[in-house]
Amino acid sequence: MRSLQSKLGSGLVLSLIAVFSLLWLLTSLSVQYLAEQYIASRMRHDAEMLLSTLRLDTTDNMILDESAISPVYKKPFSGHYYLITSKKQVISSRSLWDQQLKPVEIETGEVFQSYQDGPDKQTLLVLNFGFNKQGRSLTVTVAEDLNPVKQDINRFQTRFAIVAIVMLLLLVALQVFILRHSLKRLGNIRGELQALQRGEIDQLSTRDAPTELQPLVSEVNHLLGLMTQQLRRSRDALGDLAHGVKKPLTILQQLANKNGTDITADVKETLANQTTEINRITDRILKRARLAGHQHSGVRFSFSKDLPDLIGTLGLMYKDKTITAQVNVDEHIHALIDREDMLELLGNLLDNAYKWAKQTVRISIKHKSGLSICIEDDGPGADPEKLQLLHKRGVRLDESKQGHGLGLAIAADMVREYKGSLVLGNSEELGGFRVDITLPIAGE
Repeated sequence: MRSLQSKLGSGLVLSLIAVFSLLWLLTSLSVQYLAEQYIASRMRHDAEMLLSTLRLDTTDNMILDESAISPVYKKPFSGHYYLITSKKQVISSRSLWDQQLKPVEIETGEVFQSYQDGPDKQTLLVLNFGFNKQGRSLTVTVAEDLNPVKQDINRFQTRFAIVAIVMLLLLVALQVFILRHSLKRLGNIRGELQALQRGEIDQLSTRDAPTELQPLVSEVNHLLGLMTQQLRRSRDALGDLAHGVKKPLTILQQLANKNGTDITADVKETLANQTTEINRITDRILKRARLAGHQHSGVRFSFSKDLPDLIGTLGLMYKDKTITAQVNVDEHIHALIDREDMLELLGNLLDNAYKWAKQTVRISIKHKSGLSICIEDDGPGADPEKLQLLHKRGVRLDESKQGHGLGLAIAADMVREYKGSLVLGNSEELGGFRVDITLPIAGE
């Protein structure tokens, strides 16, 4: 697997190569264009000079004053040529010697630019000008060899390419240094992860983390918090289980150490009751595990999907009772609460409601100043004077039936962890037990 540094470095190198190549091409084309435009402006000046030295004699023949013409047009194959054409006469420069330019007939005032092959393998830039001299139309053609300019441009391109490659290497080296210096901060995070593994810290620090990685570090810390909460609740559950089975096991041990071999009816009844109590406690722990599900930590709870599944699970668990669940949930409601936490919270409260309900359980979830959850049933309710006792872990008002006990204490602990509130009471409409929960919503 390629490292992040190699990916960034290779991407940067390819980008710089593309940019420098494009810059080299644009610069070369621009230099060539400017050079040709400069040459064309000089050729236009020479064409006007030729026109000024041209006159017509009495027989309407063109006569050119060669003394006013630059010597470069007199040296053979010098790379500077001219050609003056009219319907009756053609005048060419001595520099053409026995060669000729391709004449082009154009209207007066027009200019035509082209490229031609000249003498001695020259590449000529050719300009054709349409003039009118003393009422006579004529064409002045001026040509100049571009090979010297092209050679200069090629030398410039070579030098520019060398400078560009050197700059490219310097930029790559600088970027490698910057990348290594920047990625050292990732080494700090790696060190914190190792310290976290050794148990020296319980969260990652967001102070020195790069801005781009702060959301990742925050999410890791969030998952660590969820795992810590789940570990604490698991330990509490094990403590509850140990506390719950301790008494029945003690009684069973006392009966086992009792003198005599005969087992009376009272002893048999006690053994049966204590065995049933152990089964009840373990069954409750298993039910809580079934309600919590098997999703990974960090998955958000969905009221549109997870709540119906939870109610369906409770319906199967209490299929011997005919319970109608009245669900009233606001549309588009959402909460940034871990799925397992919400399943355990609602699962414990609804489990209590289903156990005590005669026919109806009502669930109302609204979005007010926070997430408001209300669960009611039509059971016998609870004595208002003893409601405060239900917050204590393991307390049940009816020892014959596993209702309002560990489940409420677990729910209260979970609500406290989310900095919410839990209020216990009796339902005015249904007459049974009522639980009101308010949880703050992130961002409000």
